Amino acid sequence: MLEENNNSTVLHLRSLIYSLIFLIGIELIAMMPFQIFDWDGIFIFDNGMKINFFIYFISFILFVLSIYAGWQIGKKVIYSFVTWGLATFSVILLLRFIDNQVQKYIFAGLISLAFYATLLGAERLRKNTSDLTARSIFSSAFIAMLFLFYAGMYGFYINFEVPLWLLMLVHLVFSGFATFSSLLVHSNDKVRVALYSVIISFATMQFVWMANFWPFGYLTMATASLMFYYILWDLVHMLFLQELSKKRVLMNIGLSVILLLMVLISSRWVLV
Repeated sequence: MLEENNNSTVLHLRSLIYSLIFLIGIELIAMMPFQIFDWDGIFIFDNGMKINFFIYFISFILFVLSIYAGWQIGKKVIYSFVTWGLATFSVILLLRFIDNQVQKYIFAGLISLAFYATLLGAERLRKNTSDLTARSIFSSAFIAMLFLFYAGMYGFYINFEVPLWLLMLVHLVFSGFATFSSLLVHSNDKVRVALYSVIISFATMQFVWMANFWPFGYLTMATASLMFYYILWDLVHMLFLQELSKKRVLMNIGLSVILLLMVLISSRWVLV
């Protein structure tokens, strides 16, 4: 028992240390003025320094750290994907679209908390896959990171005139892998999980195509996409937990529709 407690303490400390390193890296990126791409293939210079080079270098370090931390804590590839695929990629994209420096620092802190929550959930699930609290922590962090991913992708699409087919393809691939990773926490039937993941990712891709014609900004679009995704994800989630009921399905859909309408009505329309 004592040895088990010691191992748990060590894993918890590792999760905390990895999260602090992640926070420091994100804060360093937030301090630097940068652009994601220079279309001429030249680094952006600022005060004689190749700012983009340092950002790419730090991003690579965070990328490797996320993969290693997810695997080291959870001992499964799914945790590595959720941490690096959603956290690192989303942060680099979204920091490009935040102008206020204080907001950048706050955002870096929030994403680091989500990163820590993911590792904490993975740590507890490693010891007990039936831990409902750990499942809730991991799922909540996963949904938060998925929102950041959607927001970053929409912001990139709107500001850099990325082809619609590329946006849909990225949504299909990332949503599919992310869904597969998150649902494996609730079911060991990989074939069944893969089937539902493909269905959800294709449905999400179709929603992305439809939402392309809406006159809203990237945060509103990300919110709408996440609501649509969450309805489907929660249906499958309840199915795996054998808690699926007509009443709960109707309540979730009704609540999501009301919230979506409130978001769309209160958002600023971007008319072309």
